[in-house]
Amino acid sequence: MSGLLGKAPLTSDIAFFLEIAVIIILFFGRFRLARKQRLVGHGYTMMLAVVLHACSVVLVMVPSLAISLDLLVTDLQNPAIIITWIHVPIGLTALILGIFLMTVWRFRPPATSCLKRKRLMRPLFWLWTLSVTLGVLIYLSIALG
Repeated sequence: MSGLLGKAPLTSDIAFFLEIAVIIILFFGRFRLARKQRLVGHGYTMMLAVVLHACSVVLVMVPSLAISLDLLVTDLQNPAIIITWIHVPIGLTALILGIFLMTVWRFRPPATSCLKRKRLMRPLFWLWTLSVTLGVLIYLSIALG
């Protein structure tokens, strides 16, 4: 069954829009809340982004990757496949780091956890932004291709 924007399945469309929401949430949390020192709000905003992203990964991306594994191994000349192989480790790293930071933030006092890990947060933000951008490129290559 074709989705809303073209050839991509409806589940991919849902994941696409969910990831757009995630990136908006990330930018809001990073550039509006964190910069204004609204750290509790920033933490909850980032937790929302991590949870939505994890749902998207578990419910759509992993099954899609598993279904497409034959193609991903045999068609290595396809730019979308190359982007996928770049996207997967970057996205997995971003997800794991995001879950780690959220777990540390949520279950330890803020003074002992957040500020010590600030040096991880900025690179994670940009890693996650790169991952979402690559994911959008993959989606568009499927939907419009």
